[in-house]
Amino acid sequence: MLNSELDAVNNNGFTVNMTIRGHEVVADEPSDVGGTNLGAKPGELLLSSLAGCKLITMRMYAERKGWELGEASISMRYLEKGEPTLVEKKIRFSGDLDEDQVKRLIDISGRCPVAKMLKNSIAFEIV
Repeated sequence: MLNSELDAVNNNGFTVNMTIRGHEVVADEPSDVGGTNLGAKPGELLLSSLAGCKLITMRMYAERKGWELGEASISMRYLEKGEPTLVEKKIRFSGDLDEDQVKRLIDISGRCPVAKMLKNSIAFEIV
């Protein structure tokens, strides 16, 4: 697996411009808390990473099994207060899947790399 590298810059205010493999991403805070609302909040970006990873992992698994996944969608929300943070999710598929396949895909979604990273916590090293 390739390691990921990100460069982030904040010149002023709360807007952060990031570059990942040539892709531009912006994080910011809503205007009601002093941001300029030019991008998603950092926690929202984390949820988007988790959602994307879960959907990709389920798609890869379904394709490997020859299952007709159809459109897969996920809705997530988190509660910012409390320990641990609670993330609610709804996963839907439009394909012709039986109950066991749906259960298996939901289980597999919890094994995506981002979910594993969050579950096992993260160690940071200052370089």
